[in-house]
Amino acid sequence: MSAFTDHRDSDILIVSHFSLLLGCALPIWMSSGFNDRPLIPFAGILSLGIGDTMASMVGHKYGVLRWSKTGSGIVSVLAACSVLLPLLASTGYILTQNWFPLLIAVTTSGLLEAYTAQLDNAFIPLVFYSLLCL
Repeated sequence: MSAFTDHRDSDILIVSHFSLLLGCALPIWMSSGFNDRPLIPFAGILSLGIGDTMASMVGHKYGVLRWSKTGSGIVSVLAACSVLLPLLASTGYILTQNWFPLLIAVTTSGLLEAYTAQLDNAFIPLVFYSLLCL
């Protein structure tokens, strides 16, 4: 697992992996009462598994400077979610009248991913979750 560590991790404790697990699990644990909104439990998976992964892949491959990595990361989050979410809507899993809060949640999580550095993998899914609950 040492290949996937960053500056916050040490040899004894790897914080990045715990924050990723916590970020994916917290929305599932917190969403037991929201049966009318089926996308809410997957806030961590959407923001980290789709958004964070695409932002880091595109930013690492195509971003040269810090600003260009940020811009390309945000664009890649929006692009990935604009492909995935209509696919989910075509299966009937999400309702199309909830597009605006979903767009706000995706955009906000993309911006937060670009401009936060401390435990963003645990924090961003909670923001995404709270914006979907509105």
